[in-house]
Amino acid sequence: MEDIKIIQKPDSVSWDDIHNLLMEAHQKNFKNGIVLRYAKMPGSEIEKTLGKEGRCWVAMDGDKLVGTTSVTFFKGKNWWNKGKKVAHGCFTGILKSYQGIGILEELFAKKYEYELERGTDMNEGDTAEGNKIVRKKFAKDGYKTVAFFASKSNHYSVRIVKWIGECPFTDKYINRRCKISEKLTKWQYKPGKIERSKIVSFLCRAANKIVKVYYGDK
Repeated sequence: MEDIKIIQKPDSVSWDDIHNLLMEAHQKNFKNGIVLRYAKMPGSEIEKTLGKEGRCWVAMDGDKLVGTTSVTFFKGKNWWNKGKKVAHGCFTGILKSYQGIGILEELFAKKYEYELERGTDMNEGDTAEGNKIVRKKFAKDGYKTVAFFASKSNHYSVRIVKWIGECPFTDKYINRRCKISEKLTKWQYKPGKIERSKIVSFLCRAANKIVKVYYGDK
């Protein structure tokens, strides 16, 4: 780890380099049938997604790119982040031969420093429902799973969040909302965001509105 440098993406590392690293780092997920949309984005789309306020960090072993992570920002509109400035972690990957030596933690530390500088209220990220290693890692770091959603990839995804400061909700409340989200998502969509039927989608959307009214979401 001593020879690994963690820095903001320099011009010498192209966005296509970031794309190629993500594709290589997530080969195990691909082989297990988990197709991650972010990992397959071309370099130009990664740059566009990050926008002006977003940033990308890289782990360099000499001139070799071995890891990366990024962050974007937005204003929350959901029950768990309403009105909050949210830092959304994305485009994260470490080459297999460099995993387990602390690179991910160092990348996240740099990202977290920047998030605090930007006045972030909370952190969010997405991962595949079946990506157990990532989910376990984030749960250990205090992240909560708050919602399920169907992506255009071939799996269901989960939204994981961590508040900066005290969490404003009880675990019981978070788990209840998450379970409702999971059921409605899986009733409405097959993996790949394929509607099961028009009538089922209509009923699920109606049920979701009822849930929001019941819990006082605005």
